Amino acid sequence: AFYLRFREQYKLRQQIKKQFEHYLDPRQVKRLQKDPSLLKLGGEKRRCTFLFTDVRGFTALSETLSPEEITTIMNKALTIQSDAVQKYGGMVDKYIGDAMMAIFNAPMDLLHHESIAVECAKEIQENIIKADIGVEIGVGVNTGEAVIGNMGSDTRFDYSAIGDAVNTAARLESATKEAGVNILIGEETEKYSGITLKPLKPIKVKGKEKPLKIYTF
Repeated sequence: AFYLRFREQYKLRQQIKKQFEHYLDPRQVKRLQKDPSLLKLGGEKRRCTFLFTDVRGFTALSETLSPEEITTIMNKALTIQSDAVQKYGGMVDKYIGDAMMAIFNAPMDLLHHESIAVECAKEIQENIIKADIGVEIGVGVNTGEAVIGNMGSDTRFDYSAIGDAVNTAARLESATKEAGVNILIGEETEKYSGITLKPLKPIKVKGKEKPLKIYTF
């Protein structure tokens, strides 16, 4: 019985490591391995801050450079972004082509996740400029409730988030170019971040009846 329990716990620790080692800071992965109860599987409602990024002008860039050159640039850009997310205690949820989605306050609690996500967005922009790799990044940040956990089919699933707050963060990122800024921050994030931000003209986005209040640096 002892051996079976040990084997079960070992398999669980390895599963946690495999699922999160590329998306969380190593210290966070170790905490989850030591205490798997911190990770509730199957989906739970949590209030989190969501950060979406996207490379601007990716299509135009693809037409002028070789696939190998594009891959090198994209890997550098995504590494800069994911390093910043992990530094600030967030989780890289997924890469979608030249885009990235990150979550702050899941799977583990993160105090002041609103301000932390805003600071992370700012650092991503600063580091992309310093890297001088020929691309610009649009970033959208929004806070709200979402269902977070393992999503997918019985045979294939990923740890992710579903909810209006997530969709709004993605739409804020899409609206950065239209707004003429590199970072757009939602009202809920601004309200609880404690950071002085610049209000912009509210924007209308798909799926929302009322224009969204938006902010930037």
